[in-house]
Amino acid sequence: MNKLVNVHYQRLNLKNKYRRFTSDKVMTNDTNEIESIELFHGSYGSLLFDPMWRSKRISILERDKHQCINCKSQIGLQVHHRQYHFSKATNQFKMPWEYADNLLITLCEKCHQKGHKQYKVPTISI
Repeated sequence: MNKLVNVHYQRLNLKNKYRRFTSDKVMTNDTNEIESIELFHGSYGSLLFDPMWRSKRISILERDKHQCINCKSQIGLQVHHRQYHFSKATNQFKMPWEYADNLLITLCEKCHQKGHKQYKVPTISI
């Protein structure tokens, strides 16, 4: 059995079926960007069912003509955040629907996964 050594995460058991791993550590670098996304407000998956996000998602899909901006696929579309914003004042990330439209893009699942493997989404402290 594999033992986790030096783990900074703790498992949260939420009332619904979603779980989230969190940490109380936030590391910043010289450019005021957070180096790792470790603080979350509840389950990100559950936020995707919120009517505010669903409305925002529909508007982004309509803007991008219901197709991936990279490959033009219309299958398995997802809305991707080009950057994350962490509020120092509240010590939380912004809700998914609170981002400006220009920071959201439509990607198919394949391009979305490929992008996350190649690039790190920047987190900006505000």
